[in-house]
Amino acid sequence: MLSPAKKNDMPTNWSFNWFNLWQNTDFECQNIVKLVYKGKVWGLVRYGLYPYPGSPKFLEIEQIEAHPTSRGEGAERFMEPIGKWLIWYATKVGLELCQTETDEPLVILVALDTAVSYYSNKVQMEYLGAATIAPGEDGYAFRFLRKAAASFCDQQESLRGVPKLYGQ
Repeated sequence: MLSPAKKNDMPTNWSFNWFNLWQNTDFECQNIVKLVYKGKVWGLVRYGLYPYPGSPKFLEIEQIEAHPTSRGEGAERFMEPIGKWLIWYATKVGLELCQTETDEPLVILVALDTAVSYYSNKVQMEYLGAATIAPGEDGYAFRFLRKAAASFCDQQESLRGVPKLYGQ
């Protein structure tokens, strides 16, 4: 199930400091969503709608992470399906709420070098080039235009169905 996360959903033993992020999130234009399976949080995504206030033009996926036991060679479950469902959810929000022209980005994100092949090969986002994440920390920018975003969502749904969403 995909649903809005709560403060008590923030893990303290994952790679990223989600609990600290929760304290600094502006929930007027940002949201943190969780993917839960059998009562356990398996993934989190934080996204923002910009520019805010007003009609948002694009959605930025600002942080995404799968439960640490779902990553790596020995894992029972890999990041791919978890990440794709979290990206699917954020992309659906962007398709619904953002007003873009055909050639403008609808969804953007900046990834670490370890995730470049995931976003370009698995998710099939358009690679834009190097970008700065923070002072001294390099990243790589990706985007979906509206047509590619809709295609990604359609493909995910046709391969795996539609997940249960909170309130449905």
